Amino acid sequence: MEKQMDLFKEEKIEQQIIELKKDLNYDTRDYPIEFLVSLYENDSRIFAPYYQREILLWSVLYKSRFIESIILDYPIPLIFLADTKEGGLEIIDGLQRISTLAEFLNNDFELEKLTKLTTLNGCSFLDLPSSEARRLKAKALRIIVLKDSTPNEVRKDLFDRLNTSSLRANASEIRSGRESDNELMNLVKELTSDSKFIKATNLSKSLINRKEDIELISRFFAYSNSLSDYKGQVANFIDKYFSTEGKNLTQDKKKFLKSEFLRTMDFVDTYFERGFQKEGRNQTPRVRFEALAIGINLALRENPELSMSEEKAKALLESESFKQWTTTDAANNRNKVNSRINGVKEFLLNGKIDE
Repeated sequence: MEKQMDLFKEEKIEQQIIELKKDLNYDTRDYPIEFLVSLYENDSRIFAPYYQREILLWSVLYKSRFIESIILDYPIPLIFLADTKEGGLEIIDGLQRISTLAEFLNNDFELEKLTKLTTLNGCSFLDLPSSEARRLKAKALRIIVLKDSTPNEVRKDLFDRLNTSSLRANASEIRSGRESDNELMNLVKELTSDSKFIKATNLSKSLINRKEDIELISRFFAYSNSLSDYKGQVANFIDKYFSTEGKNLTQDKKKFLKSEFLRTMDFVDTYFERGFQKEGRNQTPRVRFEALAIGINLALRENPELSMSEEKAKALLESESFKQWTTTDAANNRNKVNSRINGVKEFLLNGKIDE
């Protein structure tokens, strides 16, 4: 009897899969960029439905990187469209990409902050060599087109799945993968297993999975050694530091960096009962880690024999200045970064804090 019920359930499962598969019917097409843009811009045959994003979200930086990827023939994600009964093509996924191509071909923005094609920074479409401009317009993009028999509910469901089924890789995850052969990144990964760092940060498993430990240690080295070069773009600042320092990292420099990090973790473990964690909450905000870890490191550089009491540490953490330094409002502003790091450093060296 139990076996018969199992067979009945299997039949129901198979039948449901077959029925739902019938709802999704599509074909694959290759559209040249110039043709794709003309359908979107000139006759509006390609259009965004009401459930798509009302606001175009990409910054000029994202647009620039997308155009750079296309020029370099890097693979890009598929674009999903859907045939309508009126003969139009409804955008399911790809609005940002299509609109970016239209804007670029219309000279609506200039490329910026490119890390590969640096000679194109500040260039619009008109500034491209004529041969490259022709190649760009003729380049074909792979399009998945749902047929008009696909129910509207299925189209919405597909849009939802394409836009919410995965997490966008953060800067630390990207950097960790890209710099896998970088000696400085390898040192950072090694230091994530330091017991005192683990205790002081108390990062959750989910944050560690998203490379938050690597991000914190990366900031420690970048700000400790290149703070004067920081202009306000954290990811770009750290990327540049790792790209430069990782190529020229000698064994002596590696030993020095490691010793500074471990010395700072020892200091925190000795004098700060909760490490970098916020009072009443078992978490380590980045601004708090930066203020304490880097401020302590810079102070120890000037006075390697530095010591303090737990009472003094408590006074720092409870001061109004420290609370202002470690608010998340405009946290990556250049002045705020400098204030929190140098504020902690000066307090440790001179015992004074401005209230």
